Amino acid sequence: MNVYRKTTGIVIGLSLVTFLAGCTQQPEPAEEPAARQPNILLIVADDLGYTDLGAFGGEIETPNLDKLAYNGTRLTNFHTGPSCAPTRAMLLTGTDNHLAGMGSQGDLRADNQERSPLYQNQILADVPTIAEQLSTLGYRTIASAKWHVGSDAAALPNARGFDRSFVLNHGGGGHFDDTPLFEHYEKASWLEDDKPVTLPDNFYSSDYMTDKMRAFIDDTPADQPFFAYLGYTAPHWPLQAPAASIAKYRGQYSQGWDTLRANRMSGAKHAGVVPQDSAAVDFEAGMQPWESLTADEKHIAQAKMATYAAMVDRLDENIGRLISTLRKSGRLENTLIVFLSDNGAEAHEMELASTNPTWISENFDNSVASIGTKESYTTLGPSWARATAAPFRGSKSKVSEGGIRVPAFVNLPNSGQSTDEPSSTSGQVIDHSYFRVMDLAPTFIELAGGEKPPSMMGRSLMTRWLGGASPYLPGEAIAFETFGRRGVRKDDWKLLLQAAPYGTGAWQLYDLSQDPGEQHDLAAQFPLITSTLINDWQSYANEVGVILPDKPVPY
Repeated sequence: MNVYRKTTGIVIGLSLVTFLAGCTQQPEPAEEPAARQPNILLIVADDLGYTDLGAFGGEIETPNLDKLAYNGTRLTNFHTGPSCAPTRAMLLTGTDNHLAGMGSQGDLRADNQERSPLYQNQILADVPTIAEQLSTLGYRTIASAKWHVGSDAAALPNARGFDRSFVLNHGGGGHFDDTPLFEHYEKASWLEDDKPVTLPDNFYSSDYMTDKMRAFIDDTPADQPFFAYLGYTAPHWPLQAPAASIAKYRGQYSQGWDTLRANRMSGAKHAGVVPQDSAAVDFEAGMQPWESLTADEKHIAQAKMATYAAMVDRLDENIGRLISTLRKSGRLENTLIVFLSDNGAEAHEMELASTNPTWISENFDNSVASIGTKESYTTLGPSWARATAAPFRGSKSKVSEGGIRVPAFVNLPNSGQSTDEPSSTSGQVIDHSYFRVMDLAPTFIELAGGEKPPSMMGRSLMTRWLGGASPYLPGEAIAFETFGRRGVRKDDWKLLLQAAPYGTGAWQLYDLSQDPGEQHDLAAQFPLITSTLINDWQSYANEVGVILPDKPVPY
């Protein structure tokens, strides 16, 4: 069921019709000044769990994001890729990650995929980005973000349509410095436009990225619309946050992840973002019951979760600073704001990956007192990650719902985001329709008054956001693949194939309307639906050039 705030929706709809009319090439009557093209602010969190925001049922203090979500429309069925780079490729190009050149990610690419142009780990030169498209429509394009879609000079933001950029070129790194993600990686590379940046002593990723975005916006001429891509690298591991932020959450997670999972499930139901009869997914590979931990293990686990919460809290604080900048400049009323996570929470214990154990023991201090400082290197782990995705199965890197269904919301121009208080609970808008990350680029182009290029597979969501029908038709098959993990949806049916321990290695069928946690395999019960969906997936694979890896992907 899709729920809308009818009266406010009409106001928003009329406002956006005015925007769209002003963005066309047709001349306006002399007595009616043309409406200004709206600014577009795209905010992406990195590895944020589905229930981490207060507006999605979480306990972490996120008042700025909650206000934007409650004054906008929460999108409870929004889907991304299962990991960072494929999602960003779809986000920036409006097409499938394979067609964009990101069929896999980094060194996870299999040997049999290397020669394909669809697996080159960067956006292909002949696939236009949203920044390139909006530049032709008069927009100033700015980015302060994790990039992760190409490190060659021709693939950097300044070569792909961005007028100004400050980016983390790699997939992650230390939040206080240029610590690499793994021992065998180069130090984290930060670039301003195409020039390396020496980070200041007081650097913290979320703070500094926000400072850069505020400066880029302030430098934008008042009469020019902007497209701003703010792609935080928080709360991606390693878990690190300023001491004052961590102090707010120290001791709050002493009851453990089993209790947090139950609380998040209850919170998500209360927030209206999952059905009232949903049940939390209780156990997955790598998890432990909280009571099986020793006292020391519990203290370490609590410190990790407190730091993770602090990272989300700090991200929200920075959103508040950015919104204040927009309000003071008079730009906020005329700004479309879209927020999402790039995938589900990270469950892998990267401290144990490759040669990391020795590297970490020799270079970092992961004692309880040190966790969260720049001297530490820790990750969230499977049991806390499970709590953040309570109603769904899986986590980052999986194509089950916990890996690809993310918290998201849209806040339309003139929709009340400049007010001091969120709308009342009775007036909140929630949309349970299926959307996917590649839909944003064509939506932005339509809002700006342009035409979607043929390369974009995504659908504009403008009609839906104006209160109309979804761009996805009943009975339409929607398929996807990353790391050999495959899925296809048709209405509420979802067919899924993942190797152990995340699946059985065979196709599994679920009715998401009754089983959003993907716990009850119906493939044997509905063989015709299963075979039809397999054929649908194969048609998709042929269309986008999927090359399944010739060996299991260890992630």
